[in-house]
Amino acid sequence: MCIICNKIEINPQKLYNGCIFMAVAHAVTVGEYPELNYEHSWDGINYCVNNSQGCRGTITFGKKYIIAVFQDISAKTPYQDAMNYFKGAPEAIVELAKTEAFQYVLENIAGEIKPCITAAFWGTWDELYSTFEYGEFMKNSAHILDIQLMEIHEALKACDEYYGLTDEQMDLILFLSKQRTQTDFSMPIILKKTDALYGDMDEIRVSMDELNIKLEE
Repeated sequence: MCIICNKIEINPQKLYNGCIFMAVAHAVTVGEYPELNYEHSWDGINYCVNNSQGCRGTITFGKKYIIAVFQDISAKTPYQDAMNYFKGAPEAIVELAKTEAFQYVLENIAGEIKPCITAAFWGTWDELYSTFEYGEFMKNSAHILDIQLMEIHEALKACDEYYGLTDEQMDLILFLSKQRTQTDFSMPIILKKTDALYGDMDEIRVSMDELNIKLEE
């Protein structure tokens, strides 16, 4: 797609499935950990992640294109104008980035509000590109996607280590993430009452609603 960029070895569909998985895991557990409600969210076609350690990112999953932008205070490369990372990208991708992904990484630079990032990738549902080599790209912010890029059972183990999941929660995460990735996002998933959800139910509903998962009253 882009002769001046590097194709990165990330499977777009696997990435999408992993982001859905993490958003579901977050929604299932956020009632217990409401103070972490900012770590994962889904806003329309945008998945947002924040590791609470100075790194955050947004991935736009459009019908044709995928765009990801990251900010990492520990990155060797300082924040740059986001457009620097989209040189050579097709105009359709640039326009989608401006209306979607860039809106989540706006900074006030000398009185000017503009999107500033430390890494990015973009492409189609077939292949993804970055101005970085893959290894440099992962170090420069995309490490925040480590779990999202794992195989499903490895990801579940990582979530268990982080959240301390019950067997019921594990089963629910696997079920809901499979349902959400295999059905059109516009189709709501109705979730019957379950003992796997507890704590602050308002927080759970907010995160579930973002995934178009509706809890029965």
